[in-house]
Amino acid sequence: MDFNDEKPSSITPAGLLAAAFRRRWLVLGVFLLGWGAMTAAAWLLPSRYRSETLIMVEQQRVPEHYVVSNVASDLQNRLQSMSEQILSRTRLETIITNLKLYPKERARNDLDGVIEKMRTDINIELVRTPGNAQELSAFKVSFSAPSARVAQQVTSALTSLFIEENLRSREQQSEQTTAFLQDQLKDAGEKLAEDDRKLREFKTQYLGQLPEQLQSNLQILSGLQSRLQSTTDDMNRAQQQRLYLQSLLTEYKAVARPTTTAEGTPVPAGDDKLDKMRAQLAEYLQKYTPEHPDVIRLKKEIAALEAQDSATAQQQKGGEAAPAPRPASGIDTVAQIESQLRANQFEITNRQAELKKIQGDIDQYQARLNLTPMREQQLASLTRDYEQQKANYDSLLAKKLQSETATSLEKRQEGEQFRMIDPPSLPQKPYWPNRFMLCLAGIAIGLALAAGLVIGLELLDPKVNNKQELAIAMPAVPVLANIPQLVTVDEQRKMTRRLVAEAIAAGIVLLVVPAVTAITYLRG
Repeated sequence: MDFNDEKPSSITPAGLLAAAFRRRWLVLGVFLLGWGAMTAAAWLLPSRYRSETLIMVEQQRVPEHYVVSNVASDLQNRLQSMSEQILSRTRLETIITNLKLYPKERARNDLDGVIEKMRTDINIELVRTPGNAQELSAFKVSFSAPSARVAQQVTSALTSLFIEENLRSREQQSEQTTAFLQDQLKDAGEKLAEDDRKLREFKTQYLGQLPEQLQSNLQILSGLQSRLQSTTDDMNRAQQQRLYLQSLLTEYKAVARPTTTAEGTPVPAGDDKLDKMRAQLAEYLQKYTPEHPDVIRLKKEIAALEAQDSATAQQQKGGEAAPAPRPASGIDTVAQIESQLRANQFEITNRQAELKKIQGDIDQYQARLNLTPMREQQLASLTRDYEQQKANYDSLLAKKLQSETATSLEKRQEGEQFRMIDPPSLPQKPYWPNRFMLCLAGIAIGLALAAGLVIGLELLDPKVNNKQELAIAMPAVPVLANIPQLVTVDEQRKMTRRLVAEAIAAGIVLLVVPAVTAITYLRG
C-alpha cells in the first residue's frame, strides 16, 4: 500500500531522529564529507600574512598663534592625494622591482595586473579622533602577502613613502603658496605705484584747487578782497589829488602872471583865490592831520599869497611905482605842483596796474573755489582707489611674510608631520584563511547536509516504519496486533558486532573532528 500522500505529516523531530539513526552510516558519511571538504580547503588554501603600522598625525611644534601654517589643513584630502601618488604605477613598480614581489605574475609579463593586484593588497584605514568623528588623528597602512617578511618589508616601504611624501608635499605646497603671494604682491605693488603716480600727477596738475587748500584759498581771497578795497580807496584818493593839483596848477599859473598892467598899474590879486585856498585847507584839516604833507604845503601857499597881497598893499600906500617884480616863488610853486602831478599820475598808473593784478588774482582764486567741489570728487575717487590698493598691498605683504615664516618652518621639518607609532609588524599567523572558522563552517555544513539528506529521503520513502506512522497515515484503521521482530542467535551476534563497530566509528569521528578543529585553532 502506498501512503505517500500521508507521509509528510509523519515528519517530526522524533521521527527525524529515528530516520537519522536508521541511516546513520549515510548521515555520518555526508557529515564527514562536508566537514572534510571545508577542513581540507582550510589547509590547502595559501596563507596570507598582513603587516600593519600606525602613523600618527603630529601637529606642528611651534604654536599656531605664532606661526600659522600655509598648507591646506584638510588632512583627509591631502592623505587621499598622497595615496594616489604613492599608489601610482611608478612608485609601485619600483617597490615590486626592489623587493622582487609577485614572481609568478611577473613571469607572465603581466605588469599591469601585478600593479593592480598590489593595489588591492594595500589597505589604508583612517583613524578618527575620539569624540570628534570629523577630525583625523592617525591612519593605518597594511599590506598582505604570502610571506610575513615580505608583508613587513612592503609595509615599511609604504610607511617611509607616506612620511617622505608628506614632508615633500607640505614643503612644496608651502613654497607654491609663498611664490603665489609674491607674484600677487608684485602685481599689487605695480598697481599701487600706478595709483600713487596718478594721485601725485592729479595734485600737481590741480594745485590750488584741492579740497585741503579750500581754507587757505578762502583766506587768500579774503585778503585779496581787502587789498582790492584798500587799493581802490588809494586810487580814489589819488584821483582826487590829481583833480586838486590840476585846479591848483591852473590857479598858480594865473597867480604867476605880471602883477602890473602895461601902464604900470599893479594887478590886484584876487581875494577869491585866497578864499578858495583857505576853504580847501579847512577841508583838508577835516580829513587829515595838521602834519599831513598836503596840509603843510597848502599852509605855505596861503602864507605866500598873503605875504604877496600885503606887499602889494604897502606899495600902493607909499605911492611908489616900483617895477613889477616877477613872482619867483609862484614859479617854483607851479613847478612843484607839476612835479606832484607827475608823481600823482605815476601813482594812479601803479594803482591801476595793482587793481588789475588783484582783480585777476581774485578771479583766479574764485575759479579755484568754484572748481574745488569737482576736484574733491575726482580726488576722492583717486584716493579711494589708492587706499584700496594700499590695503590690498599691506594685506598681501603681511600674508607673504607670514607665508615665508611658515615655509621656513616646513623646511626645518617643524610643521605637521607623520610619526610612526607602531613599526610594521612581523605577523606570526596568517590573517587569511581563517582555518578555525572554516573548520567550524565545515561542521555546520556537514550537519546541514546530513539533516537535509535525511529529510529528503524521508519525504521520498513511502515505507511505514512504526505504529505511530501507521496511526498518522491511517487514523481510521485500528491496530489489531504487533508482531515483534524475530532474530536468530547468529543475527543477534552480527547485530551486536555491528553496533560495536558503529560505536567505535562514531567515537573515532567524535574524537577526530574536535581534535582536528582544536589543532586548526591552535595553529591558526
